Amino acid sequence: MKGSYWFKAKSKKVLFEFSIRRNITIIKGDSATGKTTLLRILYEYLRIGRQSGYAVSTNASYYVYIRDEVGRDWKDALYPLKNTVIFIEENNEFVFTKEFASYVKESGNYFVFVTRAPLKMLPYSIHEIYEIITDGKRTDIKESYHEFKEIYSNYPIIENNKIQNVVTEDSNSGYQFWMHAFKNSNVTSSNGNGNLIKCVKELGLGDTLVIADGAAFGSLIETCISSFQIQTERRISLWLPESFEYLILKSGILKSEKLIQILDNIPEYVECEKYESWEKFFTEILITLTADGVEKYSKNILNSYYLQDWVVDKIKEQLPIEVINK
Repeated sequence: MKGSYWFKAKSKKVLFEFSIRRNITIIKGDSATGKTTLLRILYEYLRIGRQSGYAVSTNASYYVYIRDEVGRDWKDALYPLKNTVIFIEENNEFVFTKEFASYVKESGNYFVFVTRAPLKMLPYSIHEIYEIITDGKRTDIKESYHEFKEIYSNYPIIENNKIQNVVTEDSNSGYQFWMHAFKNSNVTSSNGNGNLIKCVKELGLGDTLVIADGAAFGSLIETCISSFQIQTERRISLWLPESFEYLILKSGILKSEKLIQILDNIPEYVECEKYESWEKFFTEILITLTADGVEKYSKNILNSYYLQDWVVDKIKEQLPIEVINK
């Protein structure tokens, strides 16, 4: 399953309009923010159609899982589904299990989780974590209008360019690149995103820039922000591009009409049954595009081509402006 899917869910009082772009989407928020209302509209319309008093329009096949039914658990309900956007209500404990995580990665379906707790078994993007907001009244139909608002889109960035430390989750090509790009800073690899917090804590004092792959960082973002905010003796900035490979693809150093088409409409090219996250997709695209050229990319050992000054500058241009001139 791939592509973007739009939904318009309506009752007499509220209207929800939103799109789903990746295989895993998270809807967060406290009670009374509209999450349950949205699921109820989708569920009841799916069950009895217009007799529910609701209206749902979408270009997707969808399913809503509320809770286990007598004599039928989640596996009975979900395993038969194919090419479906599956909405799952919070308080279903099975979503935190390894068995369910394996199913999500292999099923080829899209999933929308309504949950306040991070799903640590699943690789999901910081850019697909949303809260439901109310945008006044729609005067044409006189109802509350609800949409999804991305939660983790902006981060505090060091303002005065005095970066003593750079921490990257990557221990291979990305780490080698940032070592070269930030020659005057102490560049450290955390050897995986699960070690970022510990690595940052163990560093000495000094303003710190943390770089990690946003495409699979969703379950860790809250913990990291909370940890970094209490370290008041220094400033810690968190920058989460999709992945290091994505930065290369976006930099313009590779000339390809096909690449331009892909980057302009990424969801249409990422088959979720094959790629559990966009990070893996970008890596494969980069390796394929450069296989026969001087730019040949390896995730383990960085080709010296990418350490040329002009290439480094093109990739660094995507850094937030406050740190480009470091």
